[in-house]
Amino acid sequence: MALCQEYFNEWWIMILQIYYALLQVAEVLLGAWILHNIYPEFRKDSRWRRGVFILSCLALSIIYAGNARDSFISTIFILLFSVLFSVIYCCCFKAGFFRCFLVEILYLISMSLLKLPVLILECIVSGKSVSEINRGGRTMTECVWCTILILSVMYAAKRKKFFDYYKRSVKLLVHQETGLILTLTGILWFLLGYGMRIGKTRFYTLDFIFSVVLIFGIFLCLHYLILRVAYHEAQLDKDCLEISQEMLRKQNSELHEMYRKNSGHLHKHRHTIEYLYYCMRQKKYKEAEEFLLKNCSELKKGNQRVWTGLPFLDFLINYKKQMIDEKGIVFRLELDVYEYPFEESEFGILLGNLLDNAVEACEKCKPGEREIYLKIWNLRNMFLLKLINSSSKIPERRGEQFLTDKADKYAHGMGVKQVRRIVEKYGGDISFRYGGGHFETNIIVSDVKEDKG
Repeated sequence: MALCQEYFNEWWIMILQIYYALLQVAEVLLGAWILHNIYPEFRKDSRWRRGVFILSCLALSIIYAGNARDSFISTIFILLFSVLFSVIYCCCFKAGFFRCFLVEILYLISMSLLKLPVLILECIVSGKSVSEINRGGRTMTECVWCTILILSVMYAAKRKKFFDYYKRSVKLLVHQETGLILTLTGILWFLLGYGMRIGKTRFYTLDFIFSVVLIFGIFLCLHYLILRVAYHEAQLDKDCLEISQEMLRKQNSELHEMYRKNSGHLHKHRHTIEYLYYCMRQKKYKEAEEFLLKNCSELKKGNQRVWTGLPFLDFLINYKKQMIDEKGIVFRLELDVYEYPFEESEFGILLGNLLDNAVEACEKCKPGEREIYLKIWNLRNMFLLKLINSSSKIPERRGEQFLTDKADKYAHGMGVKQVRRIVEKYGGDISFRYGGGHFETNIIVSDVKEDKG
C-alpha cells in the first residue's frame, strides 16, 4: 500500500510539473499574442519570416517553461527573456525594440507579481523559506492559481471592446509616456525582487497582507495612467474634430468664392463670344484681333491648370497655386501620381495644412528667396510626398509639435498634429527636417491599394 502511495505521488508530481510547464508555454504565447495585436505589421510579409517567428516563439516558450519548472518566480530570467524576445519580435515586425521590451516585460512582471501572494502564502503555511518553495517542485495551488490568471487574461482579451480599449491605451502609454512607463517597470521589477529577498528566512502573515495591498495599489496606478491617457486622447479627438470642421468650413467658403469667380468668367466669356461673332459677321477682323490681343494675358491666366488625372487633387493644387502665385512665391511642381490612400476630406486637410504652413514660412523670407517645391508620386504601391519651402529660421519645436508666430498658436499646433494623425491612421510615416534655409516634409504610405480598398 505504501509502495502504491509512493508511486502515485511520483506520478502526481510529474503530472503537475508537465501541466505547469504547459501553463508557462501558454503564458508566453499569450504575451506574444498581446504584443502582436499592438504591433501586427510584418517588416516584410513572407512565409519564411512567419515560420521563423513562430518557431522562435515556440522555442523561447519551451525555454521559459523549463526555467519555470525549477523556479516559480525568476526576476533575472524575466529580464533576459524580455530582451531576447523583443530582439526577435522587432526583427520580424515593424516595431522598435524598446517599445516591444516595455510591453513584454510589463506583462511578465505583472503576471509574476500576481503569483507572489501565492508564494508568500505557501511559505507561511509550510514555514519554509522562499528559496525552498520557489526552487522546489510545483504544487497544485500554484497550478490552479496560474490557470485562473491565464483564463482571466484570455477572458479579458475575448471581450473585443474592452481589449481594444486597453490595447490602444497601452500603445499610447508606451509611445507618449515612455519615461514614466520605464520608471514604473523598474519599480515593479525592484519590488518583485525585494519581495523575493525578504523571504529568505521566512514570511509572516503581515507580508502576505502587504503584498496583496501593494499589488492592488500598483494595478490601480496602472489603471489611472490608462484612464488618463484615454481622457487626453478623447480630448485630442474632440479638438481635432473641431479643427477639421473649421478647415472644412474654410475650404467650403473657398469653393464658393472660386465658383463665384468662375461664374463671372463664364458670364464674361459668353459676351466675348457674342462680340467676336459680331466682328466676324461684319468682317471687322482688325477689331477682333485687337480684342484678342488685349485679353490674351487674362485668357492665359485663366487656363493655368495642374493635371494629374485626379480631379480633387487637380482642383486643390490649382487653387493653392493661384494663392501662392498672388503672394509672389515661386511654386515648383513635380507630379507623377495616379492614386492616393486618403479620403478626399482628409487629403484636403493634410495638403492644405502643409501648403498653408509653407506659405507662412515663405512670407517671412526676403523677396526673391521665397520658394515652394512640391513633389507627389507613386512608387510601386507606395504614396510619397515631399514638400520643401524656404524658411528664414529654424522652427521652434516642443516634443512633436512645432510652434508658430501666429496669434492662434493652438490651432496651428493642432493642424500639424492632425496631419501626423492622418498619416499614421493609414500606416504611414511623416518626417520633418531643416537645413540650408529650407524646411522639408516627407510623407510615405505603403500599400496604397490596400488602404483605399
